[in-house]
Amino acid sequence: MKHQPIRQEDTLKLHNGPAKNSYMEQSFHGLNPVLNIPVHLGQVEQAKRNAALTGPALEHWVDGLVGAMWEAGDVCSTSMTGGPGTSCPVMQTCAKTPWSSLSPDPKSQLVPPHADGRIR
Repeated sequence: MKHQPIRQEDTLKLHNGPAKNSYMEQSFHGLNPVLNIPVHLGQVEQAKRNAALTGPALEHWVDGLVGAMWEAGDVCSTSMTGGPGTSCPVMQTCAKTPWSSLSPDPKSQLVPPHADGRIR
């Protein structure tokens, strides 16, 4: 059953937490009166509806959250032809940026130990 989209009937079961809402008291609901955080029934109902989303509706909701809560700090090019002398000389290649998942990660590269037993 791996790599199958979630079925609509499974969404609430899988997104709603433990059976009978039997959480241990580790939530922040007890802080609501102290922090004066108002609880709005409409938001609670919307959260329940969001927990049931699947497929394109779920993707649309997540894309909306990402667009509202996230911003790009920098950009890079996956093309190997970026850099000086190209059509976009200021665009650095992702492989040469320290923050890109496409750049080398020396911590994850396994090499044989040196004569003294060290690996770096």
